Amino acid sequence: MKYVTLALVAALSLSAIGCTAAKQTAATTEASTEWRIKSLEESFLNFREQQRKQADQSAEAAEMLDKRLAAIEEELALLKGTAVVDAPDDMNQTKGWASSDLKPEESGWVDGAPEAGSAVAESGEEKPWAEVPGPPVVIPEPTVVERPEAASRSKTVAKPAPAKAVKPAAMGAKAAYDAGLAKYYAKDFEGARGAFDEYLSKNPKGDLVPNALYWKGETYYSQKNYAQAILTFKEVTSRFPKHAKSASALLKIGMAYDQVGDPDNAVFYLRALVEDFPKSAPAGLARKELSRLGG
Repeated sequence: MKYVTLALVAALSLSAIGCTAAKQTAATTEASTEWRIKSLEESFLNFREQQRKQADQSAEAAEMLDKRLAAIEEELALLKGTAVVDAPDDMNQTKGWASSDLKPEESGWVDGAPEAGSAVAESGEEKPWAEVPGPPVVIPEPTVVERPEAASRSKTVAKPAPAKAVKPAAMGAKAAYDAGLAKYYAKDFEGARGAFDEYLSKNPKGDLVPNALYWKGETYYSQKNYAQAILTFKEVTSRFPKHAKSASALLKIGMAYDQVGDPDNAVFYLRALVEDFPKSAPAGLARKELSRLGG
């Protein structure tokens, strides 16, 4: 009986160990799967972004080639026109070139060089260009003695040296956020992103964290780095699903997916915006985008 009891206890212990190991394996597998999905999504977005950039470069190259061809054609046309104008009269008439209707006796007609022996009328105006000028006359500058009050006045008017720019690291958290917004509106997207990162590191639980993350995503979107923009906007929606900035983030996610040529995901996120935030301003824009995309 004693051995039977020990065997049962051992069996139960092995079963509990097996359950614990199975749970740990399942958790590890789930985390690995989530990481793989995120990695695949990022790779896919980067691939679509590279496709879009290559298409833009091809379009720019074609446009530049068209401009060069047009310039060459225009230059050839000008050269042909010059050759026709300089051709003899009989050649012009043979090729149907219409010469000027003006005749030699009419005013305004200009012929070639004047005939030999013909007098050329000259005006009585001075002709300074007819004589070769001699060496320039150097006039010594008068010596100016500066009075004491003038010297002091010039020192007063002198512009001060420009103040050195204050880095976001030296500012407070709120000041860094404000600096980020100012840089974004000044189209300094790299500087703006650095300021928003500075705010997030200094105040990770602040009230403006959703805003800072959203505007960080906008810096990527403005630089047409749509893959990073999508990932940053998704961080806003996953961490702050009820925040007002999540509505704007959903709109920009849909627009970014549309930019990388993925209309299915664009429609999905725009519909999510309309369902979760039906009365928001971004929802109104999302409805227009959905009608355009046929979703």
